[in-house]
Formats: sequence, structure tokens, C-alpha cells
Amino acid sequence: MGAAARPLRGRRAGPQPQQPPPVRAVGVDDGTDLARLIAEQFMLGADGYSLVSNYFTRRVLPYCLMHNIISKLQAAVLSNMIGRQKEGKIEATHAEIADQIGVKRTSIGHALDALCEKNLVRKVKRSSYQLNPRVAYNGNGQEQHDFLAELRALALDSRFPDELAPKAQPVPQV
Repeated sequence: MGAAARPLRGRRAGPQPQQPPPVRAVGVDDGTDLARLIAEQFMLGADGYSLVSNYFTRRVLPYCLMHNIISKLQAAVLSNMIGRQKEGKIEATHAEIADQIGVKRTSIGHALDALCEKNLVRKVKRSSYQLNPRVAYNGNGQEQHDFLAELRALALDSRFPDELAPKAQPVPQV
């Protein structure tokens, strides 16, 4: 019997499982590295990344969400601001933020006011904000330290940036 005429032993008829992609040498990129594509498009972008406090993301944010201290909208606005900040400073209109998170512009003002009341964000002037550098900061450690010192020198009544959610009340359920 020739090779073509021999019965298949141990194989099932039907579609065969797909072979895993070939192993590539480290450093070789043929444009199909999924982790790199995701990081470039969704995580890192062209502007690098922001360091977010592990304590904030592990303890503060989940607690605030679960106990209705901040709403989903406020969390979305805060996340957007963390991602767009440069050395703690954010320049963004309500319309820009609304467009990126998929809500109406008119809802952004109330969310930002609530984030400011909780000392997560500080409004400097129209469309100009400062993110609490104890929550997240884009830049090196010395720049973060200097920015904290600059903010503390303002001696704000709200105690920004050192006191988070000084008057935190649960968000009413709608």
C-alpha cells in the first residue's frame, strides 16, 4: 500500500486542530504581537503611561464604587483624566471628556464638581485641572515630589492633595 492508500490510524475525520503560531525570536516583530498591539493602541499610546497608586486602585476606588461614594460616571471621568494628564496637569473641555467616554457634555460638570469635592481633582480654571498626584502621576518621582510640594505650599482649605474625600457622602441611587 502506498502512503496515500494507507488508512489513517489514530486520527479522527473532520477539521484538525489549528497549529500554534510559530515561535519568534525575542525582539522580532512581524506586526502580529497581540500584547504589543494592545499596549500601543489601548494602554501606552504615543504619550507613555501614568503611574497610578496601587493603594488607590486596590482599596480606595473599589471602596468608593461599592459604597456609592463615587458614581460610575465620576469613575469614568477620573479614569479619563488619569489617562490624559501630563505631570498632574489636565487641559480638557467637558465636551472632549464626554466624547471620549460616550456621555452627554452636560453630565460632565457635575461629575467633575464631585471629584473636586473629594480632592481627587482640583479645578484651576476653565478647562484646566490638576489631578491629585497621590492618586496618579505621569512623570518621574522627583517631578511628582516637586508637584506635591507646590500644591502643599498653596495651603488650600480643602487640604488638597493630602486629604481625600474630606466630606465624602454616598452618591444617591437613581
